Amino acid sequence: MKIEIKNLTKIYPRGKKKALNGVNIEIGQGIFGLIGRNGAGKTTLMRIVATIMDATDGEIFFDGKELKANKDEFRSSLGYLPQSTKLMPRMNIVEFLDYVCILKGIKNKAERKERIASVIETVGLVGEEKKRLGKYSGGMLRRAGIAQALIGDPKVLIIDEPTTGLDPEERLYFLNLLSKIAMERTIIFSTHITADIEHLCNNICVLEQGEVKYLGEKAEFINRINGKLYEHTGSQYEEEQLRKDTIVTSVAYVDGRPRVRYVAEAPLFDGSVPVAPTLEDSYIYALGGVKR
Repeated sequence: MKIEIKNLTKIYPRGKKKALNGVNIEIGQGIFGLIGRNGAGKTTLMRIVATIMDATDGEIFFDGKELKANKDEFRSSLGYLPQSTKLMPRMNIVEFLDYVCILKGIKNKAERKERIASVIETVGLVGEEKKRLGKYSGGMLRRAGIAQALIGDPKVLIIDEPTTGLDPEERLYFLNLLSKIAMERTIIFSTHITADIEHLCNNICVLEQGEVKYLGEKAEFINRINGKLYEHTGSQYEEEQLRKDTIVTSVAYVDGRPRVRYVAEAPLFDGSVPVAPTLEDSYIYALGGVKR
């Protein structure tokens, strides 16, 4: 499914804060990465696309149809995993998914049973059916959240900050699961963790203060600083000079000495070596560099 977001603006009445300011994005099949720091407007955008919140101005289209006039049709093709998911801790996964099926209008009991078994297998919760959701780990709860989003075999999945708080093993399992279910679906994946985007997405959007800072291919975004990124391990004085004269993308301290990655047309100090940029380097560069 193709989603077109045109001139989308959201102003919150209290304080008249512009959470989104004239956002224009086109999203096609596959996993689309939406990245930005906390407060950039990602969750507001996701909630508007998910029809939970109304925009102040602008339009959204799906397959050429205006979303506002066709909400029921769009919702029937939508699965949504919000940032904060409460999954009825006294229920087990089968009871919870049966409840979700009923909410989605699936009345036939045999059909519900078949769909529930299918999504439980897809998200890797076979053998955990009798355990109450309140006893699930953080990673298992995310899988249960994806399971409820997959009920109804949606064409569009909206997933907001899903890996926050997961340990490394659970996070990798979840990312691989998203890759697995992305075939023939449009997935909008929102996060502030650049490594998640690097793992999953070819097309990305960088949001900052409600505005689009970059929209396009991940590789092109990274290549903007290819050949201009250097790493230098030196003195604190040199670190200060690099912060003053360049855009610094990271600072780490090794044996008490600062190791600085910075963007410049040419190396500023002897001993600086060219390095290949990562998505995080390009992202921090787009936001104006590392702050103190």
